[in-house]
Amino acid sequence: MVATGNVIAQSLRLWSEQAFPVAGIDSTVAGHKVPASSYDPLQTLRFFVYGVAFSPVSYRWHAFLNARFPVGDVIAGSPKEIATAPSKAVLLHSARAVLKRLAVDQAVFAPIATLSFVGGMGMMEGLGPTELAERFRIQYPAVLMAGYALWPAAQLVNFSIVPLAYRVPFSSVVGLMWHTYLSWTSARLKTKSAPSKTEQADSLGPAVPAVN
Repeated sequence: MVATGNVIAQSLRLWSEQAFPVAGIDSTVAGHKVPASSYDPLQTLRFFVYGVAFSPVSYRWHAFLNARFPVGDVIAGSPKEIATAPSKAVLLHSARAVLKRLAVDQAVFAPIATLSFVGGMGMMEGLGPTELAERFRIQYPAVLMAGYALWPAAQLVNFSIVPLAYRVPFSSVVGLMWHTYLSWTSARLKTKSAPSKTEQADSLGPAVPAVN
């Protein structure tokens, strides 16, 4: 799922560059060839490794949430309340469980998951301590806020509206969109931190004229 999101993000990026070309891409600057963007299989591999490494942690966490805050499995209230208004009791319990589950998930797990993503991807990219600290400064709050905007709403819909049989497919679709977003923002971050074409040409030095 994580690697698939990266493939989609890279495909969208390449398509957008072809559909809306930027002047100067794949051009010659100061006598040096500046290549256009291309698909990066190593980036997909990094996302795959991250997904394999972090999936067991995520699975155990959500198993804990399912056990601690069951949704629709246990009816809260007194026997009299349940006998007179069972649907209301179920609805009330489900609403409370969903809200508690969302609060715990976003307060505890979201910061840890974001930390592992930003740090893990940065280390796999070979960033040094200074570069990694800069990556955290820029990417961590952006990813965390984006997660807060997406996952509480998605989980609220999932556990309050979506039937039980469709909750896993619904979460998978949202997860695919989320990992596509993570890949897209990571690529944009690398593009912003990369030197410009003029800087690349300057770093290579001026073109040396041929000596007769």
